[in-house]
Amino acid sequence: MDLLRQVHDPRNQSYITYQQHVLLMTRILSAIFYISSMRKASAELNCTVAIENIGTLCGEELEELPYWETINQYLERIKPEELQHIVCKLVQQLIRSKAFENARIREKYWQILIDGTQIFSSRKKLDGNYIFRVHNEGTDKEYTEYCYYVLEAKLVLHDDIVVSIMTEFVENKEEQWEKQDCEWKAAQRLMKRLKETFPRLPICVSADSLYACALFFSACKEYHWRFIIRFKNGSIPSIYMEFLSLCQLEKNRAKGKNKRVIYQYDFVNNIDYEQYKVNCLKYEEEGNPYPFYFLTDLPLTHKNVMQTVFFGRRRWAIENQGFNAQK
Repeated sequence: MDLLRQVHDPRNQSYITYQQHVLLMTRILSAIFYISSMRKASAELNCTVAIENIGTLCGEELEELPYWETINQYLERIKPEELQHIVCKLVQQLIRSKAFENARIREKYWQILIDGTQIFSSRKKLDGNYIFRVHNEGTDKEYTEYCYYVLEAKLVLHDDIVVSIMTEFVENKEEQWEKQDCEWKAAQRLMKRLKETFPRLPICVSADSLYACALFFSACKEYHWRFIIRFKNGSIPSIYMEFLSLCQLEKNRAKGKNKRVIYQYDFVNNIDYEQYKVNCLKYEEEGNPYPFYFLTDLPLTHKNVMQTVFFGRRRWAIENQGFNAQK
């Protein structure tokens, strides 16, 4: 609540009815209660018990809650950076609480999941900084889809607890552009902001195969981060081919069984790619025809390979624990 009170209020203070922390908390609670719109929130929360409870929470005597238009008009004027600052402060408090130390990778690195998601689309042009995709190009069924797309960095605190740490929109900021903004460009901006905000945090980034490139390896090396990312043989063919050939020489292949499945894995350390060394891991489960491949700069051994698979597969939590609720 103290952080909400510290946000710069852009309104004329002579004409306000509600303090800004009341507006922000009402909006936050409507999201927590899965109320799908602010119009519905005005109807569902505007009862005596809810008004009293929110007033107690905010330290204010409220006769009624702010109307949804009041909240939206306030949010349109506030700087998003101020709300991002609150999120980062809350994350810092969670990390310093020592309550989630067991979530660390190899007892050291905090796992940050990075991925993008589309949050709205239309065949009509949208307001603001949209991106677009052309479908069925060159055919009589060609059409343009306009959408908003956001890139999220989420912190893993537990198998079932994934929290937003930073947001970066993929957006075209000018009316005319030669090349569209894209997820990788947004990721570079996001990673730079993460390093500036959490300069000493030991981070291990998990992402999909889009990030299997020299630019990503270079950024992680510059920021002193580690990574475990998904890999597809088409992402960097030279790494895949070298992995296959070295597997026959190093003979790290092994099988195992847990309560759930019979599995097998293979791995190779120190594969050269440009000026970088990467380690490649292949994991298969009985009954599943599609193996999982991971690239990492963490050393792989028979003792830690299954733990590495676990952390690599945990990237899906950004969908299950993150985007589904967020949307």
